[in-house]
Amino acid sequence: MMEFEKEQKTFAIGNVKIGGQPGENPSVCIGSIFYKGHPALIDEKTGKFDKTLVEKEVNEFVDICEKNSIPYVLDVVGSYEDALYEECVYIADLVDCPFLVDGVNDSSRVPVMEKLAENGLLDRAILNSIDENTSKESVKKLKEIKIKHAVLLAFGVRYITPEKKLKFIRESLLPIANEIGVENYIIDTAVLDLPSLSFTARTAYLVKQEFGIPSGCAPANAVYGWEKIKQYGNEARISAITSASIYCIVGGCDFVLFGPIKFGKYIVPSVAMISAMNAYYRKRLLRKKISDKNPINSIF
Repeated sequence: MMEFEKEQKTFAIGNVKIGGQPGENPSVCIGSIFYKGHPALIDEKTGKFDKTLVEKEVNEFVDICEKNSIPYVLDVVGSYEDALYEECVYIADLVDCPFLVDGVNDSSRVPVMEKLAENGLLDRAILNSIDENTSKESVKKLKEIKIKHAVLLAFGVRYITPEKKLKFIRESLLPIANEIGVENYIIDTAVLDLPSLSFTARTAYLVKQEFGIPSGCAPANAVYGWEKIKQYGNEARISAITSASIYCIVGGCDFVLFGPIKFGKYIVPSVAMISAMNAYYRKRLLRKKISDKNPINSIF
């Protein structure tokens, strides 16, 4: 079990704590909704969706996270401004947890952040993301909006190895976040493909080691790009996502984006198991404090 020498930051975003030393806080599970191909999504341009199905999936996800004492965030995906805004407001009314404003680019997500600010929802809205395509105009606008939370995405074909990702974070992403005045930022070390997921997980560890900032990634993206797994059916793919998620958490990730929210019932118990094991080690052998709400008190 690792213990970083660098002081580890713990950010409170809405009702979720994220970060800290391994075992101090359970890893955060982030499930996606309104993604392309989501059965509940009727019209991605207008944001029309099947509310009954959305409520069912969200309630099931919330229920299993609560039973396992795993903190959770919803990843609200949208390609169009109006649809993304309506979806974010709906989710904000439905649950109390934070949510990612996951627009495909600045032209959709920045205006949505502005509308959410007017609606008093910035305490729970997490911009996804600040990245290599974030323009000066967007930086200026986001500063005016006074966003509070953001994902810093270390993605790009020029940033493959951990060393290059760290340099990009250090020299580009962190200065932009500080210029905007973001209060709490988490770093997504960015999955490119399945083999390089090892680089991604290693980068998350190094981010915590160097900066003490909460870090994680989206292992589901790598598995969804793995064509050969499809021949074994959906169960095999879910197992692969679970394995990849646990691999990243054991490596030090504070959060994982595990893909469609409906997979929560498969992913969350495994994340809870690892989080509880980490907490037990920290509490019993390291004699260090762990969070009050922890799977160690729920799953055994």
